[in-house]
Amino acid sequence: MNPCPVKMRLSHLNIKCDMKKYLIILCLLAMSGVRAQDGDDLLQLVDSAYTVAMRGELQQAIRINNDGLALTPADSTELKCEFYSCLLYCYHRLGDYEKALYYGELCLNYDESTGDKANISASLGNLAGIYSSAGRHDVAIEYLNRAIDIENELIEADENHSPKSLAIRKAMLGETLVAKALTLPDDEREPLLQQALDLTEEAYLIDVRLERIPQVGMRLSQLGNIYLKLGNTEKARECNLKALEIARQTNNRATEVITLLQLGNYREAADIAHAIGMKNQELEACRKLAEEAENKGDFAEAAEMLSRVIELRESIYNEESQRQLTMWQIRYDTQQKEQQLLIQAQTIKSQRMRLIWLVTIAVLAVVAVVLLVLYTRLQKRMFRAKDRNYAILTHDLKNPMLAQQQMLRMFYKNFDDFDSVEIKKNLGKLLNSSDNQLDLLFNLQQMALLENGKQRVSPVRIDLGSIVNEVVANTQSYADLKHVTLINNVKRSLVIADRNTVRTVLRNLLSNAVKYSYEDGTVEIGNTPDDDGFFVRDHGVGMTDERRKELMFARHIVVSQLDTKGNGGGTGIGLLLCRELIRLNHGTIDIASEPQKGTTITVKLPKSEG
Repeated sequence: MNPCPVKMRLSHLNIKCDMKKYLIILCLLAMSGVRAQDGDDLLQLVDSAYTVAMRGELQQAIRINNDGLALTPADSTELKCEFYSCLLYCYHRLGDYEKALYYGELCLNYDESTGDKANISASLGNLAGIYSSAGRHDVAIEYLNRAIDIENELIEADENHSPKSLAIRKAMLGETLVAKALTLPDDEREPLLQQALDLTEEAYLIDVRLERIPQVGMRLSQLGNIYLKLGNTEKARECNLKALEIARQTNNRATEVITLLQLGNYREAADIAHAIGMKNQELEACRKLAEEAENKGDFAEAAEMLSRVIELRESIYNEESQRQLTMWQIRYDTQQKEQQLLIQAQTIKSQRMRLIWLVTIAVLAVVAVVLLVLYTRLQKRMFRAKDRNYAILTHDLKNPMLAQQQMLRMFYKNFDDFDSVEIKKNLGKLLNSSDNQLDLLFNLQQMALLENGKQRVSPVRIDLGSIVNEVVANTQSYADLKHVTLINNVKRSLVIADRNTVRTVLRNLLSNAVKYSYEDGTVEIGNTPDDDGFFVRDHGVGMTDERRKELMFARHIVVSQLDTKGNGGGTGIGLLLCRELIRLNHGTIDIASEPQKGTTITVKLPKSEG
């Protein structure tokens, strides 16, 4: 089966581009760097490739197609199929069936993905023609049957759908069945030939109805060939005479040559075949003329015809060799181009990687500078915070020590002027002051452990009631000095926590509650409603909401608040320490307070089951 031009799938253009126009289009596209044109320029390239291919310049046509594909956007599959169709035709003509099938399958895959049945039928027909040329008739027959089924579906779905393509597919299937029959023994050929005859007659009737006169002549010629192979010479002659008449009316020289051969008019067939370049048919006609001349005893004529046969065979061999050479040259050019593209891709990849590394290094350098700036600012902020902390601590340690020193100096100079009651009272103040200093130093030690990550907790099941009793007993003397009553309502309550840190929290909360309570006031300690912690409530000076938030979320020592005596109450380090210790025990701490009404601090810890 001879390859025939594949109809362009998208182009509505009818441009016959010469090589000069092709080069102009290609240069404009390349210089503009546009890979996403509206499609018209690229379709002109396809059309020019077809024009060049029809002239037999297949190598140049393939080069045009490859250049066009290089300029086609990656996502324009529909446009790419235009080039694939032309490449299919070129490689089919060259006899490179593997390449032709590759591009044919690409087109079929795209058509199946879009669901366009008309295009699927066309792609199946193209592939069938290649498989038939390659001698794989069974595959060609399968594809053509699929195409015929699709055409019948299209006709049933739309009564206006032209049956032209159905006639083409049936005629192709008839030719393929004849080609397959010739590969079988003589006694097995008839069923396939009869099937081919039926299909070709159906195609003939469709073309008659559509008044496609040149095709009618071709179908009659095909029918004449099948009748000859079936041995029905009378019917074969009838079909061939009609085919010859139509071929001459429509100036279809190729059909005329084939029909003349089938009618046995070899002289006229040889002359026309020579005129239009159908060398294989001319060779067949000359060989037949040589046999006739030999049978008649006209050896001069026979020798002349055999001489033409030899020349034709040599010419056909040279053309076949040239075709093979062209095919290998194309493969070599393609391979070279692919290697160049691979080298370019590797170069681009190497440059891209180098650029990525440079960008990465630049980004890392910027990040490092930013981090360094942030670290420097953080360090300065930390130093400022530490300076502030030291100033507050120095103030809160120095003032009590100065007061103690003055009181002791007064005792030393005027000891005889004090009675026992006044001495006891002033010694109590000294004891209270020293207790506060000792608490502050202990809290500082605990905070240092926390900041250095050395504070360790060992959560176990503990009874809050026993710990509260212990801490209340130790705080009682301090409360008595201020005439504050401690009310312990904590009952047995089991939680999971570290005993020492809970004891430290309780000591700080009770000390603060007493410190900020008025004389003759009360401090209450009780269980939370869910028995998962405790609360400490006083009715002292309280605090503003701003102060409460500052203590709840502070990350450093805050400014002292005055106690009920108007003295510096403390640094806030005790509550800050409590908050961090409770966090280490996976608990929570909450403050509720109002100025002049008191403060309630609630601590919750993981509850022990059982």
